[in-house]
Amino acid sequence: MIALLPTALLATACAFRPWTPSVSVAYWSEDVPQKRVLLLPSFAALASRWQLPPQSPWARYGKLTLLASINGASGTRELPDVDALEVVGAAERAATRLAAVGAPPDTMWIVDLRGAASVAFGAALSARAQVPVAPVLTFNNWPAPNELVPAEETLAALITRAPKLPAPNEPSARPVFLLDAWRLAYRFDRPDDGVVDNRYALVPTDFPAPDALATQGVRRVVYVVEDLDETDQEEEDLHHVLRAYWDAGIAVHLVDLAWLEALAAPIDWPARLGAHVLKVPPRRTLLDDPSFYARARGGFGGTHAGPSPFKAGSIIHGGSGYGGGFGG
Repeated sequence: MIALLPTALLATACAFRPWTPSVSVAYWSEDVPQKRVLLLPSFAALASRWQLPPQSPWARYGKLTLLASINGASGTRELPDVDALEVVGAAERAATRLAAVGAPPDTMWIVDLRGAASVAFGAALSARAQVPVAPVLTFNNWPAPNELVPAEETLAALITRAPKLPAPNEPSARPVFLLDAWRLAYRFDRPDDGVVDNRYALVPTDFPAPDALATQGVRRVVYVVEDLDETDQEEEDLHHVLRAYWDAGIAVHLVDLAWLEALAAPIDWPARLGAHVLKVPPRRTLLDDPSFYARARGGFGGTHAGPSPFKAGSIIHGGSGYGGGFGG
């Protein structure tokens, strides 16, 4: 079910520019699903399931922050039933199709979906691909009562799914960075008192520098979003990363799940991706706007902790969108 928003809020959402994954997930995505009881693994077991071998050139970029939220916990916990999300199924189908046709060897993937869907994509692709895949977790928040964005969804997916990690002696595994589109949701809204602002931003050092990609033979980056009808630009915290790739001659492409699911072998990857070039001209971003940090509860990113405020109650106040300019 797609969330229904009050008319005023929907009008505000339509004013946001550019349309990035966090705008799509905040205003047009499915509701946070009902919870179900899950048996919690130990932190050590969950970390060993997802952590890349230290020999991997991509291991340094992986984050265990969200996994660490269960450290010391035991027994069971009620977490969102992410299998009920349509986008999770779509992500698994897209990854399965990509695995079947064969991903190009000189490519890094950045998957910027709702966190649970990104996890599902990474697990399915690594399990079914004919070549080694290195899923890289970038999730950098914790669940909390009365949380602003649903970190619990991503945690549930990490618990219920398992990737096939590359062997320690497989440095050529294809890197697939898994992102949570919720991380910058409600960017022009101010959380009410008592709401845990568990949003966060990624920074350029969370990704390989252009020379590091060149060393590993990566010549292109494919940026995966849920739906191109709802996303027309890279997320705010990725702008400087992708711009640096462009400046270094690394091509950047924008595709969605439906495009991946429709792939059929044999594929001329340069030709197919050539129609989906993502231009990254210099622009000012949300992270350049001091008023964004002023609106954030407790200093944006300062409190690590996830259900959507619009779905759980009126706990944020609307602000101005991109149409109003920065600092409004």
